[in-house]
Amino acid sequence: MAEGQERTERATPRRRQKAREKGQFARSKELTSVAGMAGMMLVLYFGGKHFIVSAKGITVNFLTLSYGTDPFIAIKIAMAKTLLLLFPFLLGVIVLAVTSEISQVGFMLKDMELNFGRMNPIEGIKRLFSINGIFDFLKNLLKFIGGILIFYLVIKADIVKFSYLLVKDFNQMTYAAYDLLKEAIWYGFLYLFIIALVSFVIEKYRFEESIKMSKQEIKEEHKDTEGDPKVKSKIRGIQREISRRRMMAQVPKATVVITNPTHLAIAILYKEGDLGAPKIVAKGSGFVAEKIRELARKHKVPVVEDKPLARLLFKLDIDTYIPQELYKAVARILAYIYKLQGKI
Repeated sequence: MAEGQERTERATPRRRQKAREKGQFARSKELTSVAGMAGMMLVLYFGGKHFIVSAKGITVNFLTLSYGTDPFIAIKIAMAKTLLLLFPFLLGVIVLAVTSEISQVGFMLKDMELNFGRMNPIEGIKRLFSINGIFDFLKNLLKFIGGILIFYLVIKADIVKFSYLLVKDFNQMTYAAYDLLKEAIWYGFLYLFIIALVSFVIEKYRFEESIKMSKQEIKEEHKDTEGDPKVKSKIRGIQREISRRRMMAQVPKATVVITNPTHLAIAILYKEGDLGAPKIVAKGSGFVAEKIRELARKHKVPVVEDKPLARLLFKLDIDTYIPQELYKAVARILAYIYKLQGKI
């Protein structure tokens, strides 16, 4: 790859936003599964015994025909009660799983869009044998082996007790099964949590690598975002020209132009009877100062030379009023002009 084209730079916020809009981000499916298991554990730990008693009641009522002699009606009632019993489990799983997903990637409407490309069997085979596909296969294999191993170890520890209760005491057997289920889910949760953390770290690293940018790409993005420097320079030039023309249009209205005499020119406006201070309406140096003087003479605006005052006034911005410390000097010039014009 040519120099400057190697992707060695961290992605910019704009690149990250574009990747996000395309549905690309670091996400671990296992974290969502862990959150779902956490929801199941919470419901099981706080309402497990109620679940056992209710499930046993539904089973007994169904077998003793308490729901009626019609098998279809009995099955319908038993299924409805079972679904109602399972609802807290399902709700706990869904709420925490959705919360985990949103906390990882936010709420993305794009995920809900129908992607026909994923229905293409050829693309599916390509994904299966891609790096992502192999990585997912290894994760699923680890989860499968871990699940079997956890189930085996949990059952092995209490197999004798469980076998005895299965034959002798159905009531105690259900509670023993409940304890085994809690233990299995707890160990499964811990195992899956470790896989989820490792998976997320790897996914995060791979995602960061996939969105890295070359120095040239960063330059191009900067140009697109901030604009071409040549175009920006041209726009600034046009803006300055418009501002200068607007300023020059104020010179014919000025009361006096104070000069340096050749390098600086400041046009001041003061309306007789106005209680406000005189205001600077135009200023310039060099070529602009020369144009201000020419325009002033053309429109019979008095031009007065005062080097010290011109230097002080030039430091002020256009459309600002003369500060109090310069009142006396400016008033002296205005009085001189009014005297020449016969106004005083």
